Amino acid sequence: MIELIRRYPKAFGFSLLLHVTVLVLGLIELSSSPEHSQSASPSLVDQTIKAEVIDQKRLDERAERIRQQQELEARQKREAQKKAEAARQREQEQKRRAEAERDKAAAEKKRQQAEAAAKRKQAEAEKKRLEQAVKKRKAEQEKQRREEEARQRAEAEQKRREEEARQKAEAERIAREEAERQAVEAARAKAEAEQRQRELELEAQIAAEERQRALNLARNKYYAMIRDKISRNWRLPKNPGNTPACEINVIQGPGGVILDVTFGQCPGTREYRLSVEAAVLKSDPLPQPEDLELFDRNINLIFRPE
Repeated sequence: MIELIRRYPKAFGFSLLLHVTVLVLGLIELSSSPEHSQSASPSLVDQTIKAEVIDQKRLDERAERIRQQQELEARQKREAQKKAEAARQREQEQKRRAEAERDKAAAEKKRQQAEAAAKRKQAEAEKKRLEQAVKKRKAEQEKQRREEEARQRAEAEQKRREEEARQKAEAERIAREEAERQAVEAARAKAEAEQRQRELELEAQIAAEERQRALNLARNKYYAMIRDKISRNWRLPKNPGNTPACEINVIQGPGGVILDVTFGQCPGTREYRLSVEAAVLKSDPLPQPEDLELFDRNINLIFRPE
């Protein structure tokens, strides 16, 4: 009943409104005619009950029709679902059959390909076997030919070596005799040449030593002249501190012109080094050596104040 009310609220409201209207009219009639209230009340109640029964019957009939319609729709829906399920199952069955056919065709194709590959492999193996047999036969023939050629070459080589050995032995004998003769003459000539060479080397050594002694003396004299001139030009600075020996590097040009002055080991004070540098620059031009061979562009000196 509640389900019918939810489905058809307008019909229920109309029925309820009708019952209420009938009831209100009955009450109004009873209240307006008190003298007939005793006789009219049963009739009005009967009419109200009769109207309710009729409306209820109509509602029941309509609810029955609705129920039957819903059952029909549910039955049709179930049948449609069964048909759809059957169609889906048929479609799946067809799909499975198609997949099975494809798998079967693929397997057959794979089997045929495997058979074809096996046949190709067998044919290639047979071809390779025949090629190897032909190659082996050719190799054996080539080996026999090379062995025969090698044998012939060996025989010819043996004869050639024997002839060369004979000729070589004869040539060696002649050469040995000639070499012995030449060796005697060469030994004699070598001894004479060595004697002459020793004499010349001794003379050259004596001359070089004498020349070197003369140059050393002249160089010492040349460097002494330079040191003396620098010493004469040196002046003791105001704050000299220590005045140790100082290594001087002088670059001179032709005629003793001083081009540059640098210091090596010179542990004195700055004033001391400046006084030494001034003495060197004041000595420009430097004295020249007696022998021009002694002239050196770079001169290294040890300056000692004492």
